[in-house]
Amino acid sequence: MKSVYASIPEKAASRPLWKRLLFSLYGCAASLPCWLAAHALGTPGLAFHRDYSMLGLSLLFNRKAPLGFTELHTSIFAPVILTRYFEFEFAWQSLAGHPMANYLDVSSPYAFPLLLTCRTPNLRTELINPNSSDLPITTRFVDAAGIRNRCGLHDCLVEDAPFPSASFDAITSLSVVEHIPEVRPAIEKMWALLKPGGKLVLTVPCAREAYSLHVDQNEYGLLETDERGYVFLEHIFDDELLKREIFAVTGEPVRSAIYGEKRDGFLRQVLLDRWSGQPWRYWREPIMMGKELGFYERIGDLPGEGVIGLEFIKR
Repeated sequence: MKSVYASIPEKAASRPLWKRLLFSLYGCAASLPCWLAAHALGTPGLAFHRDYSMLGLSLLFNRKAPLGFTELHTSIFAPVILTRYFEFEFAWQSLAGHPMANYLDVSSPYAFPLLLTCRTPNLRTELINPNSSDLPITTRFVDAAGIRNRCGLHDCLVEDAPFPSASFDAITSLSVVEHIPEVRPAIEKMWALLKPGGKLVLTVPCAREAYSLHVDQNEYGLLETDERGYVFLEHIFDDELLKREIFAVTGEPVRSAIYGEKRDGFLRQVLLDRWSGQPWRYWREPIMMGKELGFYERIGDLPGEGVIGLEFIKR
């Protein structure tokens, strides 16, 4: 598998407070019209966006623990970003109607397990995240939503998860597996933790040809940089890599879907723009996803990169 090296843009200088406030006010006003307009484009995940925004509103008025302005603003007006529109909808549909008493999430963006736990009475949720900056944020939201008595939070890698085999009715890991240098041991651990009849739902980036991406900023601080100052960021999966690292453990998925860019390079440029810290018009993302991305039958049909959702049932 080839390696690709990329430089992360330097962060833009911070803008004055009054400009940031005006930007936020404009985003508040524009979010609903853009969300409504995205329905005509067939953007996935709009129902999840709505439901999480409603949860964000409830946390604004009824929260049981303090949240910051940025956290509340993001929850209400920008709870979903980029391909998460597809990923959250795929995972939500996979688990709809699936009987669950014990649920494990492995480092997914916190919006998904948080809403799922809030919407599923009596569900016991365990959340794993070794990222020292992400876990405290997740903890604040769990406390604010008043579900701490049903949630366990664990600062560890999935390979070190402190649970016996066959503990969970469902496991999700969205946009995570690709960031693990050795994918197969993590999949083997998740598969072992799943009960017979349980569901494993994964999403990973994909392209016609697999490669590993290395960048010159150690965002997560979990891996060592190489002699050139680069650190592994993620794998991009093709059909062969999926078979070797995932399907060899789980077998073929019972359901899958592919959502990808219509023109090569679009997603990479968007990510670079976001990393640069320039003002990001987050309210346009529902429209952007509907216009610039679409569904594909096969990974080989992608003109560039995309995301594949995978649903497995343990027999």
